[in-house]
Amino acid sequence: MNNITECNLKRQVDEVFSIMPHHFIQWLADSILRRVASEPNLHDLYAEFVLLISERYTNFSTFLLEILTKEIDYILKLPNLDTCNGKALKHLGGFLGRLTIARDIPLCVDIKSLIYTTFKNKPNSLDCIIPFISEILKNTKYSYQIKPSNPWVKEILQVIKELHHITNKLTIQFEVELLFSFLDCDINELNSAYYLRRNMNNETNNNSNNNGDNYS
Repeated sequence: MNNITECNLKRQVDEVFSIMPHHFIQWLADSILRRVASEPNLHDLYAEFVLLISERYTNFSTFLLEILTKEIDYILKLPNLDTCNGKALKHLGGFLGRLTIARDIPLCVDIKSLIYTTFKNKPNSLDCIIPFISEILKNTKYSYQIKPSNPWVKEILQVIKELHHITNKLTIQFEVELLFSFLDCDINELNSAYYLRRNMNNETNNNSNNNGDNYS
């Protein structure tokens, strides 16, 4: 996989099959994801590489997606995200979207819940979470079916717009505006959700009721 280019892509795939035993599939998947995490400009090339490998190794794409999802889940569960983890998360998110949304494959991830739990429990990590989500959603531009008008995508964009309104972090506001601009969506024309504020209000009310019960 060294010096992989569009011109030598198929030759690189042939070389992989000529020298790599089948049980090295795990190693190959890990190698691809290490490069993906640090080389975002080559995501399209690596995605094509994965598809070509999958033509010979059945379910390789599915296998790699499982590893990719586990790696993302591991980073998301870290107590705090630093710049290094945030950058890797952003790049992995872009590749996740490239292998799924860009190919019209639905992504079974509760992104709205991720935004809320981060907003509530780890607000400082929003600077990493929002770019991660943005990179996933940018792939809707390359999809034939999963467009910004898709109900799943639209609901996420509405929550992101809500966050844009209620946060005082300029970095997050800027990231949201970049996403809408990339998708050719007018942020002013999209209705804002009340998802984050409603959940926060519900939790506040529940806590108040529980405290009241303790004193009754």
